[in-house]
Amino acid sequence: MKMMGIKGLFYADLAVWLSFPCVVFAIWCADCELLIGDSWTAFRVQCVLNAIAAVLGIAMLTLRYRETGRTFWNRAALGLSAAGITLLLLSWNFLCLLLDEGQEYHSFSSPDGSHTVVVMERVSLIAGEVTLYERINPFLIQFKGSTTTDDGYRPVCAGDFSLFWEEDSVRLIAGDGMGGEATVSVGLGGE
Repeated sequence: MKMMGIKGLFYADLAVWLSFPCVVFAIWCADCELLIGDSWTAFRVQCVLNAIAAVLGIAMLTLRYRETGRTFWNRAALGLSAAGITLLLLSWNFLCLLLDEGQEYHSFSSPDGSHTVVVMERVSLIAGEVTLYERINPFLIQFKGSTTTDDGYRPVCAGDFSLFWEEDSVRLIAGDGMGGEATVSVGLGGE
């Protein structure tokens, strides 16, 4: 009975684990991104799915080992399978965390509450980037515009920014880290 319960969980997680990158790719093709709250990006969700898949896979292998003869070859196969699953999924998690590094998200709602924008700050050795998104629903944000800043500078974190709301548009004025300002003006709600 234990094996069937773990097996069902493993197959359900495997289905989600395999289909999730396809769903994220479809979201990216629609010029949107997955963002749950201000921190759960597609890469972080994939890391959680990888960890769950690793735990369930190893649990399933262990239960399978208990049902078979406890010979040296069965132990070796269990060990190699568990090590392979763990190495594969940890490598994938490393790649996901590497691709997700250096981004910070901040949400702001319009004064009338009809629109929410998300400002993403990304830094690198060459330049910083401030990107403005509109929140479509609790899971998706849509790209609206971006500008660059000096390397390593995060104007929103530094409090060096202003948002000006109009009816269906917003203007972000952010310090560029070199004493100047960068402006992004965008229409909201399908404009």
